Amino acid sequence: MKRIIPILYVALLLVPLAAAAEQPDFSDTLASMEALFTSDTLSQLDENRNEGKAGFNRFFTSDGRATHLPGVDIAGDLIQSAYSIDYAVGVESLYLIPWQDISPRLTKLSQEEFRLEIYNILRKISSLEGIEYYSASRERMRTLFAESWAINNPDDQKKIDDPLVSSIPEEETIYIHQKDLTFGKNISEVHYQSSGDYFRMNIVNLTSMTYMFFPVVGKENMSMQLLIVPVQEGIAFYGLNTVDVMKLKIFYDKMRDSFTNRMVALYNWFLTELQ
Repeated sequence: MKRIIPILYVALLLVPLAAAAEQPDFSDTLASMEALFTSDTLSQLDENRNEGKAGFNRFFTSDGRATHLPGVDIAGDLIQSAYSIDYAVGVESLYLIPWQDISPRLTKLSQEEFRLEIYNILRKISSLEGIEYYSASRERMRTLFAESWAINNPDDQKKIDDPLVSSIPEEETIYIHQKDLTFGKNISEVHYQSSGDYFRMNIVNLTSMTYMFFPVVGKENMSMQLLIVPVQEGIAFYGLNTVDVMKLKIFYDKMRDSFTNRMVALYNWFLTELQ
């Protein structure tokens, strides 16, 4: 009689194989989280992840600085852009997306193909339309961008297709139209930068942003940046939003929630595109 192996035992044997399949072949060529982030940053990230959160958001005002940047070359350009604004408020975000949460359609690609797919996710401007965040004040999900598309230039503002590419440029600038349900319709400049496996996206408003008919953010007074960093453990999503907002205390709580919600919504959008 043949020996019968319990089904559970077989399943347990297959678990390591499935887990291994989730890691891309090139993951061992990437830096580790420990190599790119400080121990304080990793401790804060671990603490939040142990509480069931994917990462954390940190709000600060004009006397504060970004403290959780990854140690990659283009982080210097990110900080330079962020600090070029005489900001009143800022939001810094860090999330880790493990490989097992990323679709095999991406993890099974070669490293070059993977880079291109990740870079083009950032250029899918139309996919930002309809992204949501949880509004604590309203106790429900709320749409961030009711409209989002690329345009040919800030003057004509002609709607164009998402500017996807077949090869990754070192730097490039595009223009976009968005209707924000908090700040209304705006035209923005989006600057992209690449360096090996790392990608930066910087969105700067080219029109004033209003809240309840008040012009709360002037032209070119908001920088919203994303830095995508593939690591051995997955993909680190870093965000930094610096804003020179109208300096009235009555706006601060609203602005803190609004700009934090923007980063959360962008993280959720990026995660969705990876899945």
